[in-house]
Amino acid sequence: MLSALFQGISNVFSWPTILFLLAGSALGQIFGILPGLTGSVAMALLISFTFGMTPEQAMALLGGAMGAATFGGSITAILFNTPGTPNNTATCLDGYPLSQQGKAGLALGAGATASALGALVGLIVLMAIIPVMRQVVLAFGPPEFFLLAIFGLTLIAAISEGSFLNGLIAGAFGLLISTIGLSPVAIDKRFTFGTLYLWDGIKLIPALIGLFAIAEMINLLVNAKTISRSGTLIKGGVLEGVKSVFKNFFLFLRCSAIGTFIGAVPGVGGSVSNFVAYTHAVQTEKNGNFGKGDVRGVIASESSNDAKDGGALIPALSLGIPGCPTAAMILGGLLIHGIFPGKDLMVDNLPLVFTLIVTLALSNIFTSTVGLLLGNQLIRITTMPTTVLAPIILVLTTVGAFAYQKSMGDVLVAIGFGLLGYLMIKIDFSRIPVVIALVLGPIAEPAFHTSLDISRGSYTIFFTRPFSLILIVLIILGIGFPFIQTHRKRKAKIKQPP
Repeated sequence: MLSALFQGISNVFSWPTILFLLAGSALGQIFGILPGLTGSVAMALLISFTFGMTPEQAMALLGGAMGAATFGGSITAILFNTPGTPNNTATCLDGYPLSQQGKAGLALGAGATASALGALVGLIVLMAIIPVMRQVVLAFGPPEFFLLAIFGLTLIAAISEGSFLNGLIAGAFGLLISTIGLSPVAIDKRFTFGTLYLWDGIKLIPALIGLFAIAEMINLLVNAKTISRSGTLIKGGVLEGVKSVFKNFFLFLRCSAIGTFIGAVPGVGGSVSNFVAYTHAVQTEKNGNFGKGDVRGVIASESSNDAKDGGALIPALSLGIPGCPTAAMILGGLLIHGIFPGKDLMVDNLPLVFTLIVTLALSNIFTSTVGLLLGNQLIRITTMPTTVLAPIILVLTTVGAFAYQKSMGDVLVAIGFGLLGYLMIKIDFSRIPVVIALVLGPIAEPAFHTSLDISRGSYTIFFTRPFSLILIVLIILGIGFPFIQTHRKRKAKIKQPP
């Protein structure tokens, strides 16, 4: 195994493989920054260029794009409250408030550092778990997928801004929207209103673009002269952001572990892991100011985001089951070169696995370094007049919505969700529960029905499997913890002298 690692390192640093790594990283970061053009889109574009390459060069190109996209998405999440990829949605919760306070450099520094180190944690776990990855992944079936989705929905209690009831209403609305389209168990059309576009349901990317990018730009045009409320920025801060990760290193490690574990669950990926990690930070960190500009929220989200890549490759490389869309693109690149997951890859082509691992590590380090070096220049965007900035962002986001599937339907969905998002801002409803429900609804419904098919209609299947029981305990804790926390705060106030 050690010789395979050294062979992988040698492959990456050979010419022109290192050039393909840099090219993939640059394109992945650009696509991550532009809302709607995610890392999987960049990889789909690049995969056609890999036909004439060696397998090592193909993995360098695709792995570079995979590793770079998530941090690229955090830049727009922090500066504009617009997640470049769905995996960066939780980063908005504290990253954007920090920008509004003139502390964008602090958020960018923390995000870059947490991304790079989180990716390294995920990849180290991947290397360590290679001998036993098959048994771990096979432990998860439809009942566990359903309960994991329900656990994700309990996060609404922790991340709802303001009224918990408002958060539940927003989450229920999101679940209702997630049922639009063809039923996963019967050939029934639900809420399609005779429109062919709605047969596939509401896509997450255009909905995200609308809820955050368009809604935020409308709000800025109406209410603010600049993103930074004071119109000024606190110079520097990038180095302080780097230091903040090491000051909260135990939180970083915990959230990286969460990202790696959830990333390994096929079909779940980073869209869930960043919310789980963020909620974990909210529930465990003392004296938090989460949702209002707490750098620990950025650390939690970004460390889990990039750690999930290592986790997602666990089922992809061993079983051929991708943990996320970008892992599916990696599999496509392997199959193009006649290399199949499982024994063919993990035994006969183990140096190629380490080539991919080293590529991902270097890609994350490269893009995070670029982010740190350009941080003080990027934060100047937050002082630009919104009359100049907002039209540019609106055009880019509209183009991004169209580019996602080259469909005008996606553009209309983005605009519709933009108006909805602006309305939610005005009436003080959190938009995050809607996103959580849109992500988890399509996971929960088919998993629920498949579980009942397996058990012939018996609900005991959800209570008789070891991992199911663990998830049920986590669900109970997730629901109860916010109420316990509120009760403790009330008792502490009562004990304080007048």
